[in-house]
Amino acid sequence: MKKGYIAYIALIIIALMVPFVGMSFWMTTETTENKEMSRWPQLIEDGNYNTDYLEEAGTYFEEHMAFRLQMLTANSAIWGKIFHTSTTDQVIVGEDDWLYYGGTANDYTGRDLLSDRELYNIVYNLSLVQESMEKNGSQFLLALIPNKNTLYGDHMPYYYQPGTDSNLDRLNKLLEQNNIHFIDLKEAFQNEEEVLYFKRDSHWNNKGAVLAYNEILDYLGKDHETYLNVPYEVRTDHVGDIDEILYPLAAEKEEDFYYEKDWEYQYVNDVTDNMDAWIETVNAQKEGSLLMYRDSFGESILPFLAEEYGNAYFSRLVPYNFGNIIQYHPDVVIIERVERNISALATEIPIMEAPETDNVAAAERQTNSTIECRKSGGYLEINGSIEQELVEDDTEIVVCVSDADRTNMKTYKPFYTLTEDGNGNGYSMYLNYAELPSDFLHINVICKNGENAAIVASEDISLEE
Repeated sequence: MKKGYIAYIALIIIALMVPFVGMSFWMTTETTENKEMSRWPQLIEDGNYNTDYLEEAGTYFEEHMAFRLQMLTANSAIWGKIFHTSTTDQVIVGEDDWLYYGGTANDYTGRDLLSDRELYNIVYNLSLVQESMEKNGSQFLLALIPNKNTLYGDHMPYYYQPGTDSNLDRLNKLLEQNNIHFIDLKEAFQNEEEVLYFKRDSHWNNKGAVLAYNEILDYLGKDHETYLNVPYEVRTDHVGDIDEILYPLAAEKEEDFYYEKDWEYQYVNDVTDNMDAWIETVNAQKEGSLLMYRDSFGESILPFLAEEYGNAYFSRLVPYNFGNIIQYHPDVVIIERVERNISALATEIPIMEAPETDNVAAAERQTNSTIECRKSGGYLEINGSIEQELVEDDTEIVVCVSDADRTNMKTYKPFYTLTEDGNGNGYSMYLNYAELPSDFLHINVICKNGENAAIVASEDISLEE
């Protein structure tokens, strides 16, 4: 009996040692998660001891231990297939083998929604973008993509109950009220009987991409191939993104649809795949130009749009660099954004010169509002926050910039931003560095509530420092 205990303990010790010892031979070097794997930490950093050394070393071991993917897959299979529960908060295990992205749970249940002020910020920012696009001669369109469980929530676990309101629905109403050019793709997908998203991926399939493409070009009034009469081949070759996260070595392939067409567009730059950060295409048989700021949903819609424009530019870079518009003068500018990332429209502030507005007369007021300035490329970046008590749902913020003598004065409209410790009380803007009135600037931040305006923050800065 004693020998049996010893053998059992030895077996446990060996099993525990295998992931560590095995790193010398079978170290895990790849991950299916959307992140960069950690590197072995340095004990000394910048001449000082790294106080997080042990924690970082532990993270390194967790990510690189031998047979990590095999163990994750086995563990996920037990919990997912038997208990219908996910082992990671990135994935929700639904009914009938459906998987959902965990980051959409709050959107689905209506929890932790954006405040009225935060939604106001998003709409205001989009109004500045649309105004700038049209000033530069480009047609602007915002395309909002619904989450999978917004369309196909019937397979969500019973303990996730759908909410009565959502950021997407609330935003759509405000966009319409404020004459922002946008397209509601949620309605288009709900009108289709066929399921157009993958069961085990967070994205639409190629048929879904075609539906979105048709809706977008119909809205823009551009003649195009609809693909309604184009034959397609069905292949069982698609591996879902969230399927790979949950089951790294046992993801199931799904059907996708491949249209049998001789594509005429060509890539201009070197492209690895349609998830590249910047892609340029040309089609000598077509006219017009398109610039699209897109996320991962743009991967499958890209070929269809590229096929319809003489020149097309697709960017996944954030923040959006609207200098591209001045450079390429596109006929159409599209911002495509999935529902779960709507809040980014008020956090990822685009690189765009702030528009001027009328000067505002205001008295100074002592507050805890802030101003921060720094040089960013060819711009002066000005941002900060307004004391929360001063910010109402529709509070306006403007920034006045003058020379040291306060004789050459201009007032600008900043973008409104979300802050970590506030309710949409931030602001941010860019000014062309070469066009500033002098090397010494006086900056006033003015807060307007109705007819009441007050200077809530002031700063003198030297650009020579």
